[in-house]
Amino acid sequence: LSVDSPVYFSLKEMYLHFKKANEQQLDFGKTKGALFGQFDEFLIKLESKLNDARYDFLFKPKKRRSSESLADLIRDFVGMGDPRVQITVIDLSAIPMDVRPIIAAQIGKLAYEFNFWNPNRHDFPIALFCEEAHSYLPRETDDDQYKGTRKSMERIAKEGRKYGVGLVVISQRPTDLSETILAQCGTFLCMRLSNPDDQGYIRKLMPAGEQDLVDSLSSLGRGEMIVMGEAIPLPTRFQMHIPNPPPYSSGSDYHLAWRKGFDEKIVDIDDIADRWRRQIR
Repeated sequence: LSVDSPVYFSLKEMYLHFKKANEQQLDFGKTKGALFGQFDEFLIKLESKLNDARYDFLFKPKKRRSSESLADLIRDFVGMGDPRVQITVIDLSAIPMDVRPIIAAQIGKLAYEFNFWNPNRHDFPIALFCEEAHSYLPRETDDDQYKGTRKSMERIAKEGRKYGVGLVVISQRPTDLSETILAQCGTFLCMRLSNPDDQGYIRKLMPAGEQDLVDSLSSLGRGEMIVMGEAIPLPTRFQMHIPNPPPYSSGSDYHLAWRKGFDEKIVDIDDIADRWRRQIR
């Protein structure tokens, strides 16, 4: 085993080991242990996390509480569980903001490590789509919570193709994304962008004779995009097929909704307050 070996351990048991070392006394209390009082601050912080119900999914898992359960986790992750699927959606919206980057880092590591140890990796390619990537894959910052995520995803961007692992980053703010990841991107699908800094970044990606297309970025309609890079000989403007049914991310029809008005059948305030309080969507 090594530090990177995926072995299950209980955080509660780890807490108790630290607590025992922190309170250890010898000779009936006459002599303090070597680590007595060294972990006071750490134990307070860890105990507050363990008692926070928002982190129960992380600290108090209800299933897969053994090293042997890793295989079942991977089956579900890559779509080979029951039922079999080709697309796995991992919804992080219910996860607290302060641990979301850590979870994203572990997802990237799981995808990379799976095919790294897979001898038939080129027959089983994986593509990881990172929605709203600017929120957890930002440019270099002093904030330590994003370092693990950037390291994990940048590793896929730089080395993933050797092991059949691809990365797709989706963002409305390309200038806020990790430069290392953007530098490794081979194909760009650019939809409507109104920020001048973002448009300037896209302009640098285009051949000199095609840069006028950038001027149309701010006026692109819904479903329109400019495609450039390895997938196409020249930068070209496309109209995508609109999905039916539309995704949950589609915008509201403000004009229609406001004209109809609201009532308790549409907006149940008591139910919303209860869902908010219990954190159930």
